[in-house]
Amino acid sequence: MDTAFSEQMPHGDGRAQAGPVKPMRLLCVGDVALAGEWVASQVWSPLPGIASAEETRVLLNWELPIGDVVNPAPRSSGPRLLAHAASPLVVSGWCPGLATLATNHILDAKEEGLARTMEALQQEGFVTVGAGRTREEIARPALWETATGRLAIANWVFPETHPDWMAVPGPNCWPGRDEASRIIRRLRDVADWVLVVVHWSDELFPYPRPEDRAIARELAEMGADLIVGHHPHVVRGMEVIGRCPVFYSLGDLYFSEIRDDRGNWIVRRAPRNREGLGIEITFARGKNPTYQALSFWQQGSQVAPDPRGRAARRMAWASRPLQRFQGSRYAEWYGAQRSRFDRWGGRWHFGVRKLGWRGLVQRASCLSRSRWAGRGQRGTAEP
Repeated sequence: MDTAFSEQMPHGDGRAQAGPVKPMRLLCVGDVALAGEWVASQVWSPLPGIASAEETRVLLNWELPIGDVVNPAPRSSGPRLLAHAASPLVVSGWCPGLATLATNHILDAKEEGLARTMEALQQEGFVTVGAGRTREEIARPALWETATGRLAIANWVFPETHPDWMAVPGPNCWPGRDEASRIIRRLRDVADWVLVVVHWSDELFPYPRPEDRAIARELAEMGADLIVGHHPHVVRGMEVIGRCPVFYSLGDLYFSEIRDDRGNWIVRRAPRNREGLGIEITFARGKNPTYQALSFWQQGSQVAPDPRGRAARRMAWASRPLQRFQGSRYAEWYGAQRSRFDRWGGRWHFGVRKLGWRGLVQRASCLSRSRWAGRGQRGTAEP
């Protein structure tokens, strides 16, 4: 066992206790982004089924940094967004827990915002992984240990999400296949299971890119026991590669709607953005991990279990093509589906349905008034 490597990883505060050995239970959920003044008055209840105990944890993807000043350096794509200063307190009832920070937004409040975010989350009881103030801290995996065993967690952000690439301080950027393989092999030497959490791919489309599936296969062959994806802001399908379950995207657990200073929408949820997938993973000594899918729904300033099971049903629906198509056949199928989505599917689900019927009527009314005003101006113009 590589003792030095083990000692440098942050541990969850669960340690071996006297009494019967209970399985470890980890609930992985999607992106959490809490912005707006409403945040200051919120403290959410613990997620159902995950009580505060040595053998249970929640793992969430913390999307936005806390800060007072927006990073003036433009991102290569997308806006800079900040979380409310009180946002870690909202989820404090879920602690002790784990928060992944390798995201494309984690430097949106500059280096000071990253440091402040890590300190605030750790103060509430979260072990953070996937970002840091030094190269060593950035690359450091997390280790959660109980009497049942050890779980190692590696967290990477990929270039297609447009992060502040290889910045120090900053997020843990994808190191390439060779280095990732070396890291996973070392983690296997010090842990019973290895979970890889990836911030990757494109947004809103319900299927992974062919290259996402290729990387997932390589990670599974390197020795990952499970792979969990974030960033697309919608639930995607899953597949099992060898013995490794791959969840391509859990969607958003909760992502605040955000306006700019002029009142224009920067982030506004469509119905599919409200679906949040939870994967409850059970780790038992000497066994492969098992899992079950849970569904959550964003409503107002809360997130709650979804009795309609929309996220789990979405995952099952989006998994069918992954079971049916492989390799070049999947690439061909994906290209055709993507073309349809870009032509009309995306406009329907994230345009018309985002506005809702009331918003659609208001938009049509505004366009109509603008056209009539334009005609009136042309009719009164002097020759």
